[in-house]
Amino acid sequence: MKKLVFLLTAVVCSIGLNAQVAFTSLQLTPAAPKPNSSLSFAYDKTNTTLEGKADIDIVVYLFNEDGYKVAEPVISKKGNTYSGSVQPGADCRMIAFMISSGDTKDNNKGKGYVTPVYGENNMPVKGYYSSAADFQAFYGQQILGLNSNAAEAQRLLEEGAKQFPELKKDPVYFNKYISSLEKSKAKNAATLIDDEMAAFEKSAPLSEAGYGVLIQIAKRNKKSAKADSLSAVMKTAFPNGEWKKTDQLTAFNAEKSAAKKAELYNTFAAAYPQNEKDMNMHNFMKSQIANAYAKEKNYSAYHEWNNKLEKAAAASNNNNLAWNMAESDENIQEAKKMAEAATLYAKSEMEHPTGKQPATLTTKQWNEQRRANYAMYGDTYAFVLYKLGDYATAFPYAKDASGINEQKDADLNERYALLAEKVLPAADATTLIEGFVKNNAASTKSTEVLKNLYIAEHKGEAGFDAYMAKLRETAKANRKAEIAAGILNEEAPKFSLKDFEGKTVSLDDLKGKIVIVDFWATWCGPCIRSMPGMNKALAKYESNPNVKFLFVDTWETAEDKLKNAKSFMEKKKYPFHVLMDDENKMVEDFMVSGIPTKFIIDKQGKIRFKAVGFNGGDDELVDELDTMIELASK
Repeated sequence: MKKLVFLLTAVVCSIGLNAQVAFTSLQLTPAAPKPNSSLSFAYDKTNTTLEGKADIDIVVYLFNEDGYKVAEPVISKKGNTYSGSVQPGADCRMIAFMISSGDTKDNNKGKGYVTPVYGENNMPVKGYYSSAADFQAFYGQQILGLNSNAAEAQRLLEEGAKQFPELKKDPVYFNKYISSLEKSKAKNAATLIDDEMAAFEKSAPLSEAGYGVLIQIAKRNKKSAKADSLSAVMKTAFPNGEWKKTDQLTAFNAEKSAAKKAELYNTFAAAYPQNEKDMNMHNFMKSQIANAYAKEKNYSAYHEWNNKLEKAAAASNNNNLAWNMAESDENIQEAKKMAEAATLYAKSEMEHPTGKQPATLTTKQWNEQRRANYAMYGDTYAFVLYKLGDYATAFPYAKDASGINEQKDADLNERYALLAEKVLPAADATTLIEGFVKNNAASTKSTEVLKNLYIAEHKGEAGFDAYMAKLRETAKANRKAEIAAGILNEEAPKFSLKDFEGKTVSLDDLKGKIVIVDFWATWCGPCIRSMPGMNKALAKYESNPNVKFLFVDTWETAEDKLKNAKSFMEKKKYPFHVLMDDENKMVEDFMVSGIPTKFIIDKQGKIRFKAVGFNGGDDELVDELDTMIELASK
């Protein structure tokens, strides 16, 4: 499998003078946590969502300037109360608790168990407001599964600037504050941003980072002349500043030739020897050189540069390239070397890790991450070996990949099915794939394999449709129960976007209809793979005036986004009604963290379902949408 990189209610109460956060079920000692001081906690599960649950797990997230780190305290149990302690560091700004039992969480009725760290006069420390705003904007959703709240994030940043006026002179805080204003869509946001930029610019002397932030903001707001002017002043004020690295990196990125990229990198490395500060930039450039050589099919040079990377990054490159080569049936023997190296590395790390556990992951998450990497890389290796006809060697890797994902991933199950047909007795392969179908985890190719097995056993395809219909009946019942359990009742954000013809389409225009919103991009592999299934669903509801499909093109990087999207649809020949989310506002309003993501909105404008990703089965996708539309119509 190719590695794909595309991821409220008020969680933190308003904090006033001499106030601390108080929870019903979680007691903190002291009530106002201090930096570099021990914090004890006691959680009583009585009258919570976890009452009656046996195994309670408590993870603590300690937020600092760089984000957060995880603490896994030792927990003692007495009756319904679970106790432990943590040691917030000197740089700790905010603390969040994840309290769960299996898949069930106690999120304090949507507010979360979150507290500031306090300084003098029992006031939140200065850094709290920035961390709390980040938590509202994205960390709360990523870590605890809470709803994000852009308005609350902005309020916190404003409160922080009021309590500590010097924060607005800090480039990082200022950039965050302006970004929040940009997203607020307030009528006077543009004027406010101009005023804030002017005030910041006058807060002399500006650091290079300060100029850099102003330049970023100017570019984001399409003020290119202002950005150029600021850049010129910055370069004069800081003739040997960090901007030189950025300029060299920009030139490096623009270069297509691998050899010339290597020359540019060597010049960069001579001027800026590799150190901890610039490590990410060095690794990025070396990785780009390796991939540029691979694109030119100079594999010896690819390996030379790829081997200069850390093992994890090198394995990731090998896996992605091997997958692409197998998909396009190019240089399969070379792909085999890459996939084998990546898989053996991932298996070794899964069983006997040499890398350090990331500070942002729990032990369980770290173990799952290593298992997931092995599954992904092993799936690629199985795919390459399948292309080479080495079914016996490939089969165990495909079986492992599917098994690690509990046979719930249709994409991984596909390779397992293809190889099962070649390796297992027909009856065993049939039983295996029937299970995939019943559990809504069979791709289109998997069902094709099942049809081949059926034809071989029954000497023809007579009766196959009835056989599949029975399997799908079971699948649909299972899926309907699962989908119904996840029904939502959230107000859909208002939107108003233009389509290919320049016509404005808004949610208000569609009131009284079931609306399916599909967020996609031309570069997104899973989005593209889901389109045949979406096309089938569109055709099925074509004559139904009460159902409307909208395909929202977002997160595009092309210079002419409209031309890019039009060209894509013309080439694919899909009759989709595409809306252009050029400013990525709609995708932000819907709080989308990855694409494809589909929303089913009912006739009253309420979001009833949200579906992320694509499991690889066209018919399964149609059945899933059928069920969602049916339930949303009630």
